[in-house]
Amino acid sequence: MRTLLVLVAVMMITTLAQAQDIRLVANGKTVVSDPPPMMHEGRVFVPLRAAAEAVGGEVKYDAASKTIQVCRGGLCSFLRQSDGITVNGRLLLGIRQVAEAVDVKVDWDAPHRTVRLTSKPPGLG
Repeated sequence: MRTLLVLVAVMMITTLAQAQDIRLVANGKTVVSDPPPMMHEGRVFVPLRAAAEAVGGEVKYDAASKTIQVCRGGLCSFLRQSDGITVNGRLLLGIRQVAEAVDVKVDWDAPHRTVRLTSKPPGLG
C-alpha cells in the first residue's frame, strides 16, 4: 500500500511539473532553451537570445554598460539588462518585449501554455 501511495504521489508531482512547462515555438519549430520560458508575476518571460536567434535575430551584449542590441533585418532595438530578469546568467524578457525587439508576431496559447513567434518581413507591421 505504501508503495502505491508513493507511486501516486510521484505521478501527481510529475503531472503538476509538466503542467507548469511553457513551450516556445518559433516559425513552427519548438525552441529548446536553458533556462526554459517561465511565468513571472503573471507574465511570460523567455530567454532573449534563444527567442531572437530562433527568428533570425542577432543579439550583442555589452557587459560594461549592461545593454543589449537586438537586430533582425535592418531593424535594431536597444535594451537594458534591467528590463528583464536574469536566471542562471541568462536574460529573460517579457514575450511582448522580445516580439517588439525582433519585429515578429507573438501569440500566447494559454490552454497549451505555448508562446508562438512568427516572423514577418522586417519593418512591416
